[in-house]
Amino acid sequence: MIIGICFIPLYLIGCTKNEESSGETKIFEIDNTEQIVGKKDEEEVTLRKHYMILNPPTDLIDLKELVEKYIKNHPVEGEIKVIEGKNRIFYMSFYRESDDLPRDWQPDESYMNTDRMEHHKHDLIASIIWSDAEPQKEYNVYDKSKEGKVLKRMHFNEDQLVE
Repeated sequence: MIIGICFIPLYLIGCTKNEESSGETKIFEIDNTEQIVGKKDEEEVTLRKHYMILNPPTDLIDLKELVEKYIKNHPVEGEIKVIEGKNRIFYMSFYRESDDLPRDWQPDESYMNTDRMEHHKHDLIASIIWSDAEPQKEYNVYDKSKEGKVLKRMHFNEDQLVE
């Protein structure tokens, strides 16, 4: 009976953990990281969004296609109103899960401990940028070591690989 009481919760926790790390690729927006940057007297306003990719593909072309499909299925252009005379810039960043950037990570602006998205560039594995003035999407995808060193980078303008 005592053994059952001890092992049932552990079994349930293990099932939940296995469900989350089943190897399925999943993308979600990292809460509390969206930024809209632009002042009234500036000609541009920038929307920055940050996403986590669980179990990202290792092939860089597959990674590019994954983020491309995600943005097509989750358009962000409607999140900033078109303001006459202003150019909207969209910058989407995709990160891998790591010990430093777990799936439940949140920014921390406390007095003694500051932890922001810009502190996690070593886990950035893909980005997309485009604007109203330049609607052609520019993709960057990275293969990085565990420490964040870039092993390989591919740069695309839409579907065209750029050297």
